[in-house]
Amino acid sequence: MRRPWLLLLVLVFSAGPLWGQARVRLEVTASEPINPQGVRRPQVRTPGILQDPRWRDALQNSFPLRLRYRVEIWRVRPDWFDALERAFEWETLVQFEPLTDQFTKTVVFGGSARAYTRFTSLQELERDLERVQLVTITPAGIGEYYFTGSLQIRTLTDAEMEELERFLQGEPSPRDQPDDAQPSFGRTARRLLLRFGGLPYQELEGRTARFQVSPPRDPSTP
Repeated sequence: MRRPWLLLLVLVFSAGPLWGQARVRLEVTASEPINPQGVRRPQVRTPGILQDPRWRDALQNSFPLRLRYRVEIWRVRPDWFDALERAFEWETLVQFEPLTDQFTKTVVFGGSARAYTRFTSLQELERDLERVQLVTITPAGIGEYYFTGSLQIRTLTDAEMEELERFLQGEPSPRDQPDDAQPSFGRTARRLLLRFGGLPYQELEGRTARFQVSPPRDPSTP
C-alpha cells in the first residue's frame, strides 16, 4: 500500500540540492489601457509551480498547497518616496483528493471562499494555475504609476489542513476536540513532518514598468 507520509519523508530529507532549483516565476504585468487616460490593471501569472518537484510531489502526496498573492498600486513621487495607493490580497488553496483521484482549487478573499473548481488531471490543474489572472483594481488618480506583486507558496500547517477538510465536508470548526479523539497514524506522521521536516517555502516578487495616467480630456478643447 502506498504511504504518502513515507514518500514525503524521503522527499524532505533527500531532496537537498533539488530545492535550490528555482523553477517557479511570478510575472507581474500591466494590462492594455482600459480608457483614453491610460488607466491599466495589474495582471499576474505564475508559470512553473507544478514543474517544481517540491510542490508537485508535496501535492501528489496529499499535502495541500497555499498560494498567497498580494498586488499593490504605487504612485511615483519624484521628490519623495513612492506612495502605496492600494493593495489587494487573495489566496489559492490547491489539494489532491486520493479517493476521487482529482485535484481541487479554492480561491479565498475577503474572508470567504469565492470559487471552487475540480480538475481530473495534474496537467489540467497546471494549465489553470499558469493562466493570466487579471486583478480588477486601478489607480485612483493621475500621474506615473507601477504595480508590484508578491507570492508566498507553502504547504498548509496541520491545523490548516484540518480546517480545510472540515470546510470541504461542510462541517463546523469546533474549538475543542474530545480528549479521547486519537489521530490516525497517517495524521500523526504528517504532523511530525510539518513540524520537523522543513517542508518547502518560497516567496517571489515582481513589478511592472512605469506607465502614465493622464487627466481626462476637456471636451471643450479642440
